[in-house]
Amino acid sequence: MQLITATYEATTPVETDIHVGVVGSGDLEILVSPPTVPGRVSVTVRTSVDGFDTTWRGVLDNFFGRQKLACDVAVNDFGATPGMVALRLAQAFDLVAAPDDEATRGTAGMPFTELNARQRSGVLLDPGTFREILGPSDSIESPHLEPQDIVPSSDDGAVIARGTIDGAPAAVVALEGKFQGGGIGEVSGAKIAAVLERALVDAEAGTPVQVVLLLETGGIRLQEANLGLLAIAEIHAGIVALQKHVPVTAVVAGMVGCFGGMGIAAGLCDNIIMTRAGRLSLNGPEVIETEAGVEEFNSADRATVWAVTGGEHRVATGRADALVADNPTAVREAVAAGWRNPPGVHRADRVDDLARELAGTTAERMK
Repeated sequence: MQLITATYEATTPVETDIHVGVVGSGDLEILVSPPTVPGRVSVTVRTSVDGFDTTWRGVLDNFFGRQKLACDVAVNDFGATPGMVALRLAQAFDLVAAPDDEATRGTAGMPFTELNARQRSGVLLDPGTFREILGPSDSIESPHLEPQDIVPSSDDGAVIARGTIDGAPAAVVALEGKFQGGGIGEVSGAKIAAVLERALVDAEAGTPVQVVLLLETGGIRLQEANLGLLAIAEIHAGIVALQKHVPVTAVVAGMVGCFGGMGIAAGLCDNIIMTRAGRLSLNGPEVIETEAGVEEFNSADRATVWAVTGGEHRVATGRADALVADNPTAVREAVAAGWRNPPGVHRADRVDDLARELAGTTAERMK
């Protein structure tokens, strides 16, 4: 990882915070904020690709030589091309002139699976009610990635939003699958656990809040393995405690799927909503192939992967509750329906049913 800084003279100060992009393959996030030094643009670039100082300075000089807005600019890059850098900078500064709601920006007509985490939260909540907690401008990022030469994300890949769904108070957690595969680390895990704890306090005080987990994650972030394990344990405990008062919903739409410890978290939820593109399992296809061999499970066989872990199969076998079309309206309607019609028995309490099913499967294999 490389750090690049630059300063430029400017005149008119920026008066608002702007955020665009995602720290993902071939992409980057840009944060623009009011200037700490009047009359100056202060740029800080953290990039995952070393040795391109001249290219970076050429792009920055060209862009900031043409605009005179004084501001601080933070760039978190994951291998973006010069063209992408210029595009994101232009996008950010266009929004300085005409700010809009990042949570719904560019979502019209888009499939749910093609939206980023912040957009998924935005389209799920009632229009005008989205309020992000600990968002990008707060810069609550993982302290463990940069020392390992990994560019962090300003929100650690977890979007926390409050608002309403069909008028009822709601808290939405959305994991960004493009950032480190949606992996759970210390910060992102703490944010999720805190949402569950806050909802429990509200429920015990007689103010129920529906909690929706939008899960695109491979599970624990390997760079923070032990911390991720602790965080996921807290998440599991938080789901079970909250279920005594209100149902908890998980949405697994795609493209990453939901695996590992977060696959267990989804499995604990009362209402699991999936699209056909979604995948849900304890272990991912590559893990199964590595441990059991390609003869047992070929991770390159997409038809088999989706036949075993895909949304259609999970709903058909009762491991998920609703199969919906890949659009925001369908997902939103399914979430609202699950809140209005909670299950009589929590999934986590169906241990006897699962034990009988496993016993039957074992007996069938032994014939």
